[in-house]
Amino acid sequence: MTSDTLYQRIRQVLLHIDTLAGEGAPVCLAIAGPDTALTALLRMPGVHARIEHMATGKAYTAAKMQCTTAALHERLQREHLSLADFMDERMTSMPGGVPLVDKNGELVAGIGVSGRSPEEDEAMALRVRDALLEKD
Repeated sequence: MTSDTLYQRIRQVLLHIDTLAGEGAPVCLAIAGPDTALTALLRMPGVHARIEHMATGKAYTAAKMQCTTAALHERLQREHLSLADFMDERMTSMPGGVPLVDKNGELVAGIGVSGRSPEEDEAMALRVRDALLEKD
């Protein structure tokens, strides 16, 4: 997926965020590039600033670790590790971070959603990922 294509798809997702979010509390969506730099951020009205911080942390972590933040949480428990072991204060293991990988297995972005329950955040991040992969 070229950066131009990704940019266009992100713009479309941002335009349709209300549909992707469905019913429920407002959320914050963050998208980080493969270099972990913030690419897009949308904070729905009513979302507290701390939620923005969580969403960006989830996107960053999904891009850096190239796995879901839920999978990272499971790994931490399984291997008796803590986030401090990675020496990166920007990382989180709260569910809601999902990597976006193209059909060749290359990391394209990390997606982070925050504002609802961890399960709902992850489900929405997966919907955003699927929307970004459409027509790929």
